[in-house]
Amino acid sequence: ENPDHSLHAQEFVDSLRPLSPRLYSVANSPKAFPSQVHFTIETLRYPFNGRQVNGVASCWLASLKSNSKVPIYLQSNPNFRLPSPETSIIMIGPGTGIAPYRAFLQERKAIGASGKNWLFFGHQHQSCDFLYEEELHNYLEDRTLEYLHCAWSRDSSQKIYVQHKMLEEEET
Repeated sequence: ENPDHSLHAQEFVDSLRPLSPRLYSVANSPKAFPSQVHFTIETLRYPFNGRQVNGVASCWLASLKSNSKVPIYLQSNPNFRLPSPETSIIMIGPGTGIAPYRAFLQERKAIGASGKNWLFFGHQHQSCDFLYEEELHNYLEDRTLEYLHCAWSRDSSQKIYVQHKMLEEEET
């Protein structure tokens, strides 16, 4: 039916694969925020071949109004959970990977966990990427968080990553 072999817009759209789901970790404990669910999402934006590329899901979420409704589903991971309250933990959160550890700290504080909590956090720039900075410093002050080690990969000529901070602390 298409003698010139051109592809019509709808045929092109029909040939595309559906977007795969985007999975985000919950960034709060229900004990701290019983009627809320928090997410930590960084918008993906970068230049590529002379044009701006935007992350489909992250930029769409960032464009929503505060009272928007978004369909979600739960993808549980029974192997990624807190140990017993008396067990000490080390958390490693690069960038938005801090989300579940924020929830863990809220949970440990809420239940009065006796185990110590260490957090290694890394991102590009301290001035604009220190996610939950005030909250984390409050956890240091009230001893919910025993140690906070931060790595800022773009704040100096030498790139510093979380693994560098971990090596510095290997004897501790």
